[in-house]
This record gives sequence, structure tokens and C-alpha cells, in this order.
Amino acid sequence: MQGMPAAVRYSRSDLRRILGENVPAGAAGLLKVELPREVDVFFEAYPAERVGLSTEFPGRLGIGRAWHGVCEVQVDLGDGSVWSVVAVEGGQPEVGFMNTDIERFIIFLQRLHGMALLAEMEEGPRYREQAEAVRRELVQADEPATMEGTWWAGIIEEMLAMA
Repeated sequence: MQGMPAAVRYSRSDLRRILGENVPAGAAGLLKVELPREVDVFFEAYPAERVGLSTEFPGRLGIGRAWHGVCEVQVDLGDGSVWSVVAVEGGQPEVGFMNTDIERFIIFLQRLHGMALLAEMEEGPRYREQAEAVRRELVQADEPATMEGTWWAGIIEEMLAMA
């Protein structure tokens, strides 16, 4: 995709160093993908040496930061789902569902990166039409990730409002 940045790829040895010999099923999805190194304000992948288990949420692996670095992106080692975690000073972290799995997370990153580029080039009805088409595509790709109250739902609405 035009403008997509360099990728980060994790190896089995990277994950074994963190998780032990038996890489859980939820983390195995990371072996099949290349994470974009950085996508606008949406995501920045950790290099392999920085990936680590969450201290607040055992069973989750931190793989990067999102939304201007405000939240950590974590993968659930049991089912492979992707979550955002925002540290709250003096309180419980805010946790939000992002995607069903890492593959769908990457689809969302790619499509919303494309929308951000499109917003810079297109105006009015043409942008709105294309943004609506992307929203429908994302609902098809991972409907739970587009439901009200999810991490991506707010971003999709912001992108649609740019028309």
C-alpha cells in the first residue's frame, strides 16, 4: 500500500525469549504477520527487544503504542484478540477492545491510514463516499471492532466527520 511504512516482524525465538518454549496460540498470530513500524498517529510497533508481558494484565503481550503513544496495544495470549490499555494516574487502566486478531488489526491500520491520506487530498462528498465505503469494509472485516464504545469506532467516526 502506498505510504505504508517499514515493518516489524517477530520470530519464534523472539517470542520464546519472552514467553518460554511453548508460544501460546494467541501469540502465534504474531509470527504470521508483519506489523507496520509506524502508521500515522494510530500505531507504532515495538521492536522485538521491547515486546513484553503486561504487568497489569497477565496473559497479554504489549506489542506497541497507539494514538500519539497514549495507549499500549496488547495481544491476548489466549485468543489473540487485540486491546488498547491507557494508564490512568492513580487508578485502574482503561481497557478497550480493538480487534478480534492481529490480522484484522493490520487491515484496520492499513485502511484508516488510507483514509487519512485521502482526507488530505479529497474534499466533501467524494471523501465522504469513500470514507463510508471504508467503514462498510471494516464492518465486514471485523464487526465487533466497529461497535459503539470500541477503540476503532471513535476513530472511524472522526474520519467520517472530516468530510
